[in-house]
Amino acid sequence: PFKVLERIGDVAYKLDLPEELSRVHNTFHVSNLKKCHADEPLVVPLDGLHFDDKLQFVEEPVEILDREVK
Repeated sequence: PFKVLERIGDVAYKLDLPEELSRVHNTFHVSNLKKCHADEPLVVPLDGLHFDDKLQFVEEPVEILDREVK
């Protein structure tokens, strides 16, 4: 959950994003926002997430569980 800093017009909000997301534009249309009903301890830490130059989420495999030989 991110703190709402201000309302921009009728359909957008400016959010207080953490430093890790400094390259992400901090104004969002209401259709991209959801109210957070979770407790603070349930928040997912951002330090374990990796993004590429286009800010796309990069998944890194932890281990190979199985293999197939042809």
